[in-house]
Amino acid sequence: MNRRHQVRVKPWMVLVGGFSLMKLMGAFVPPPQAVPVRCTPHLGARLVGHVVGSCIMVAPAYASDTSGLDFQQFVDDVGRNRDFFISVATAAKSTFTFGQLVDAVKSADEAKRSADEAKRSADEAFKASPEGKIQEALARAMEPFEPSRPQDEVIQRPVMETLRQRIASWQQHATIIGGRCQSGKSVATEEALRGARGVARFTIKSADWETTMYEELKVENSGLFKEMMRRVGEKLKDFPDNLTKYPVLLLDIPRTTIEGIDRVSSTAKDVATDKIGCAIHVIVSASSAAAALAFDAGGLERQEDIWVGDLTEQEAKEFLALHGHEKNWKDFVDACGLRIGDLVKACENLKKGMSLNDTKQEYRRFATAEAVGFMELQVHPKLNGRQMSHELLKVYPEGMPEVFNSIRILPRELAELIRNKSCHAVYFHPIKKRFFFASKLHKEAAEAQLANP
Repeated sequence: MNRRHQVRVKPWMVLVGGFSLMKLMGAFVPPPQAVPVRCTPHLGARLVGHVVGSCIMVAPAYASDTSGLDFQQFVDDVGRNRDFFISVATAAKSTFTFGQLVDAVKSADEAKRSADEAKRSADEAFKASPEGKIQEALARAMEPFEPSRPQDEVIQRPVMETLRQRIASWQQHATIIGGRCQSGKSVATEEALRGARGVARFTIKSADWETTMYEELKVENSGLFKEMMRRVGEKLKDFPDNLTKYPVLLLDIPRTTIEGIDRVSSTAKDVATDKIGCAIHVIVSASSAAAALAFDAGGLERQEDIWVGDLTEQEAKEFLALHGHEKNWKDFVDACGLRIGDLVKACENLKKGMSLNDTKQEYRRFATAEAVGFMELQVHPKLNGRQMSHELLKVYPEGMPEVFNSIRILPRELAELIRNKSCHAVYFHPIKKRFFFASKLHKEAAEAQLANP
């Protein structure tokens, strides 16, 4: 914290100021041919203040750890001694030249400018210090969380309330937000956190994401970061109505991010306890299923999975109404399905002059390419993608378990294969513990391919 030096008027300052004033006023040797200016008591007091102010110096030893001379405090101190200064000015009963008055005022102004500059330098030095960086990051984290989308452009979904309840009642372990790519995970998470204080957010893009995160948060290293979050936890006690009682670290993992995910798991495990003075709730919003499944903080019992699925028909109707398609929303659903990202793209295509039928054919081509790519995978030494697609059709729409016919399919390994080959025709649901076709279009594409060996 800043240490501010309170400037007090000392007896020697008063003596020096008094004698200086009398000298300036010509009490000893009146200057010849001076233009007389009558010194009123108040003018004399002001001049004494300027003279005494010019006598004050701040020792260099304090320059590095002070916020600068508090000039206003000095003026207040002088004000408390105004009766003495008025007496000195009145007793002098003399005159001084206008030039001397101007010089005295200039000296006082220069002293104030020097004090202001010293304060600015001290403030800059403080901001660059570890304590200054912690306070700056703390102030940002305590601002109410503001989602990227205005509230009137977001439809309310039950999963948002599920997220709010999880955040409000959190005690331990990380929260993993999973779902198909473009299913609305980021929007749902942001909306759940809308207005909450104590949230720090970062997007993971590389293996050394921690270093980059500290730089973006302006805290330099893990030590300052943990201290900042500890203080966030303390500050949250002043906001009893806040959504969370604990600081939140929101980590976004884009679909393109492959490296560094293992470090996310260990970091979440490390900060989720109170050994740093305050536990941190880590929320991971993973764009791809592979990223979500790659998270491992020490077993499923050490994490809470929340799934953001496709829209319901009612949600799709509300969403399309926001885009001006409340009357033909069923046409959009028939063409695109219920994934919110597909509906958004269909609306954009329509504005560009592309019909819904053209969009549907485009999506069908994508689904076919992904279904064929999945069939080419070697899912297990005893099972390939074509065989698994056949099994998925047999149990559609209930989904296929991890183990069947004495074969165990590891969701994490399969998710990595799917991501590496960009064939997202099948996904694993971490809560239902089953594999599903990604959409109705993918299921139809698999049927068509299997019908033509």
